[in-house]
Amino acid sequence: MLILLVEDESDLAELTIDFLETLNIECDYAFDGANALTLIEKNHYDVIVLDVNMPRMDGFSVCEKVRSLGIATPIIFLTAHDSLADKLNGFSLGADDYLTKPFELEELAVRIQVLAKRETKAEIPDLFALNTLSIDFQQRCVSRSGRLIALSPTQWQLLGLLAKNSPHIVDRITIEDEIWPDQTPSKDMLKTLIFRLRNLIDNANEPKLIHTIRGAGISLKELA
Repeated sequence: MLILLVEDESDLAELTIDFLETLNIECDYAFDGANALTLIEKNHYDVIVLDVNMPRMDGFSVCEKVRSLGIATPIIFLTAHDSLADKLNGFSLGADDYLTKPFELEELAVRIQVLAKRETKAEIPDLFALNTLSIDFQQRCVSRSGRLIALSPTQWQLLGLLAKNSPHIVDRITIEDEIWPDQTPSKDMLKTLIFRLRNLIDNANEPKLIHTIRGAGISLKELA
């Protein structure tokens, strides 16, 4: 699981990251709202833990911008603002949870895990279309430019994950957790899976739809 922690109190952020990583919750970190927004637009996170009072862009503004971009990643506000008005404002902007400071690290971890599980269970639309690619998840049927494409079970899992998050990037950790939840795959296993899926989806004479972003992950999108 990969989350983004957005917190301008560096000591609290370090303590939180160290604790969460003991539970196999990996963390990216942003000191302010503007940097957080850049990371959110570039990467896929299971959960975003977002402070409210921050330099450059406050948490409420970040949340509002994220939702306006169509990004549905669960957001937990982490803040000393504990009035009902603040909580209602946070939820109205699209937050999924609200935890006030001071807080127990164990409680934050549980809330993160609950939201991540809920997000994982989010349904993939029955139909997905991009350029000449058509995916019918109900019938388990894929076609590109009119040709039918047969996929293995793991290729289906990867394509479904990419389609669900399209056009955003899905990082390596998320892919591995989805496809190999009970084992640690080698780098070659993931590279081979992506290579074979790309060869099935993207013919030489067709616009490329599966893109590897170095150091970030994989995305399913049409380049402008």
